Order: sequence, then structure tokens, then C-alpha cells
Amino acid sequence: MRMANMAAAVVAALAAGPSCGTSTSPGLAPGESPTCSVTLSGALTGTYDCKPATTVWSSANNTGGFGFSVSAAGINVAIGWTGEPAGGTHYKNSDTGATGGVTVQTGSGASTQVWAATAPNGGTGAQGSYDLFFSGVSNAISTAQGKAYTTDGSLSATLIPLTGQSGSVTVSVTF
Repeated sequence: MRMANMAAAVVAALAAGPSCGTSTSPGLAPGESPTCSVTLSGALTGTYDCKPATTVWSSANNTGGFGFSVSAAGINVAIGWTGEPAGGTHYKNSDTGATGGVTVQTGSGASTQVWAATAPNGGTGAQGSYDLFFSGVSNAISTAQGKAYTTDGSLSATLIPLTGQSGSVTVSVTF
């Protein structure tokens, strides 16, 4: 599944992002949010702690990224865009330069079920929808690789079923 591989690559890039400097919250690396909550509704339900969510920018390719993973619930968020993150800005999967997306996976083997909202990928158009909004971006920490940020905001996504099941999943995140 291409989205799972792309999401894993973006999350890995986020995790390998800037890792020096100081954080505004004890115990967190630069770019990691002190709070994050994700709620699923629709075909799947539940509320989970998703901290730390990470927001970074790579100077090598002028790409910003936001991501987190809740492995116990099969939730992966890996969203990329062109440029640095900006407060008061929405990043949607329909935007030019959008990459990655939001996935939820349950089960394994023949019982695997996947829902996704993705940016266009190769010849595939955007699937589902996501809207990442930064209400605040501050405390940029610079490194040789780019910057890490303290951010506040929300993510709303409607994930469509990709593996034959019925029903969509709505994802609501605050950080």
C-alpha cells in the first residue's frame, strides 16, 4: 500500500528532524507538542493521546511536516507541504505541494481494514480530505537541517475506506 509507505517515510523524516536546542516544555524535543488529543468517530470510535505531535521544516527541500502516530489504535498522521509552517494557515490535501495524509488501520492479514485521507500520489488523486490548521507557530529552533516549531492548532479529516469495508472515519485532533 503506497500511502502506508509514504506515511512511514514522512513520519521517519519528522522523527529525524531537528534534534538539538531547547524545548519550551520539559522532557520534549524541539518541535514536539506538549498536548495532543485525537478522536475517531464514524466506522471507528475512540479518543487517544497523540502527544507529542511534531512540526518541522527541512531547509534541504523547503518542505514542512506535521506528524504523530498512535500505534495502539493504528493511527498515522504524516502531512507535508511546501514552505515553513505559518500561524493562521490551513494545509489541505487538495493544496499544490501537499504530501502524505492520515491513515487508520485495524486488523492484520486477511482482516486488515484501512481508511485514509491522502494527498495526490503518483497517478492517484487526493482521497478523502484533511485540513491541518495552525492557530499558532512559535519558538522556532534552527539546526543545520532546518527548524522545529512549537505549534497549536487542529486537524480535521474524513477518511474513506480503502479495503472494501463500508463507512468513513472522521478524525478530529487538537494540539
